[in-house]
Amino acid sequence: MTEVKIVEDCAATAETAFAYVNDYRNLPRFISEIHEFTPVTDQIEGVGATFDGTIRLGPATLHSTIRVVRWEENVAIAVKSIKGFEIESTFLFHGKDDNQCTVDAIVEYRVGGGIAGRVLGKTIEPFVKIAVKHSTHNLTTQIAEFQASRQG
Repeated sequence: MTEVKIVEDCAATAETAFAYVNDYRNLPRFISEIHEFTPVTDQIEGVGATFDGTIRLGPATLHSTIRVVRWEENVAIAVKSIKGFEIESTFLFHGKDDNQCTVDAIVEYRVGGGIAGRVLGKTIEPFVKIAVKHSTHNLTTQIAEFQASRQG
């Protein structure tokens, strides 16, 4: 698997950051490459919640069904694909003080074998790195705004 990890500080508590990421409706707001993201189960949070998603990375459009595989309130949310494009994403939230946390965004993905897989991997790799960095910046900015709206 190829891993991309971005760590960024955020002007919000770990609790606020977790709450923002935990609401699946916010995902397309901070990951602009996501074009569809819908629940396929009645459960929409916690381990076992399952979603269908479509993401565009450069010239490639990739579909996955993902399931929440780790959910520790105010600490971590991780998803793993169970169908389609193989991806694992983890968000970790580390509290620093009353108004600061650090968010780790870790994305691991695997493309199929053979020539087609290698070509796809080389095609999407730069887009994945840019998307994760851009998404993490969007996320921390939106979390800080979310925290300010909760306080005001």
